[in-house]
Amino acid sequence: MDVAGVGPAFSRWAFRACLGLLALAFAGCATQQVQVEAPRDPVVARTDDFVLVRAAAADTFASLAKTYLNDESLGPRIAKANDVAQPSPGRILVVPLKAEKHWQVDADGYQVVPILCYHQFGPGKRTRNKMEVSQDAFESQMAFLKTNGYSVITLGQLSRYLAGEGTLPAKSVVITIDDGYRSAYDIAYPILKKYGFHATVYTYTDFIGGGLALTWAEMKEMLDSGLIAVESHSKTHTSMSLNPGEVDGPSYAERVRTEITVPEGIIESKLGNNVRDFAYPYGDMSPTVISILKDRGYRTGTTVQRGGNPAFADPLVLRRDMVYSDDSMADFQKYLAVRESVDLR
Repeated sequence: MDVAGVGPAFSRWAFRACLGLLALAFAGCATQQVQVEAPRDPVVARTDDFVLVRAAAADTFASLAKTYLNDESLGPRIAKANDVAQPSPGRILVVPLKAEKHWQVDADGYQVVPILCYHQFGPGKRTRNKMEVSQDAFESQMAFLKTNGYSVITLGQLSRYLAGEGTLPAKSVVITIDDGYRSAYDIAYPILKKYGFHATVYTYTDFIGGGLALTWAEMKEMLDSGLIAVESHSKTHTSMSLNPGEVDGPSYAERVRTEITVPEGIIESKLGNNVRDFAYPYGDMSPTVISILKDRGYRTGTTVQRGGNPAFADPLVLRRDMVYSDDSMADFQKYLAVRESVDLR
């Protein structure tokens, strides 16, 4: 899914283009202008939110704070951001210009949070449906997360991280399940409970109660466990982008607004939870859709574009990795990259 042109969405191409040979950008964020200083300048790169500085022999955190923050008492802020006792000559340090932000950036790269996207689950070892991950495969994948030290976090935790409200464990991952198939309850839920893992089920409300779909009672049971969140995947699972021949005007805005607002009311009345996260059907969205979600107070919107999410990702255009029935364990491990490497040394 190509999400270019829908606002401040992060992209690998845009990231590398902004700093050329330095290959560092925090601009998929359109609100920030990244500047590269002259080669002899201690400033390696600068954004509205932080400065990357190559430390000199005489530098201390206090002196850096005085230079870049106009307050030497803010030295501990720089120390905390870099997790070192004192600066060493030649080391590239992050100087946060805004106290509330925790970018998890250093000279070697930055942290990203993968979001896994499942749809259906099937019994046994194998399934012919590409979207239906077998019970055995899902069990093995969850066991891998557990034994390899991954922290399965909630969308709420990710949202707070993106807002600059603290840090996350280095190997954080989010689990999501789209559509609302009953197999999420029959197969995935017992395995998630076994490992104590959180997950978000995105449902489109016209599907609920159908032949293969979850019931409201099943969703309520999962929600009450404290492990499973239930959020919106639209009303009908229609594309939220412009359809062929459709014009970006009042009728289109009303169509997508209905797809957003109707599920809110239904889910909240049936389950009692406040809907705050949205998964775009097919990963399709538009500036109009994002504007409506923002106005209605949604904290995240998820696509199906592959890749992890850095601290500077747009929370309404988050990437997810779809997990398929024919994925090997090696494929699954590729979806779990928790760091993007960039060499600034």
